[in-house]
Amino acid sequence: MIKLRQVSKFYDPDVVALNRLSLHITPGEFVSIVGQSGTGKTTLIKLLTAEEKADEGQMIIGGWDISDIHPADIPILRRQIGIIFQDFKLLPNKTVYENVAFALQVCGIGSKQINSLVDSMLKVVGLEGKHHRYPWQLSGGEKQRVSIARAMIHRPKILFADEPTGNLDVLNTREIIDLLLKINQFGTTVVLVSHDREIINSLRKRVITMDAGAVVNDQKVGRYIL
Repeated sequence: MIKLRQVSKFYDPDVVALNRLSLHITPGEFVSIVGQSGTGKTTLIKLLTAEEKADEGQMIIGGWDISDIHPADIPILRRQIGIIFQDFKLLPNKTVYENVAFALQVCGIGSKQINSLVDSMLKVVGLEGKHHRYPWQLSGGEKQRVSIARAMIHRPKILFADEPTGNLDVLNTREIIDLLLKINQFGTTVVLVSHDREIINSLRKRVITMDAGAVVNDQKVGRYIL
């Protein structure tokens, strides 16, 4: 599903964000990527979503070599992956329904199909009856659920979650993690980047630890031990 071979990323001659990093994530895995700030976790996500390009090495997603992806192919790639962030990135002047539907509208999908898909996805994330609310009317946990619904609306094979609980309290954090586990049970590969030691250790899933832009530990049933 995801294969990286000797991937490096430099921001200038003196800043090495990723240093000959190699890893393999198989379809349907739930993987946590951990490490202290500045170890290359967010850079890795940026490369995997084609927000940036690697300077060296090979990156393969679902059999597609994206190492030197053409800009015209990036929208095609992003319809096969989903990504959620710590700060939600919702459109403030659009309702819950409109925020999720927008991802389909830009692809030219008809309104009848959009209605059906959005309704189904809002049920999956537990937001039935909140179609017409605006982001300012939602709790932090609800905002992240909207983000997850939007990320999953294309039924991607992979979901990247970059610090998705960083702005949430303990209760909402647990609920969002449970939702990510539910999505994983549907067959979606989930890659979670997090600093939350307690959550990572409760998952009992694979943990990849990064330091200085490289993988320094990879445990099939792991713990955040730094």
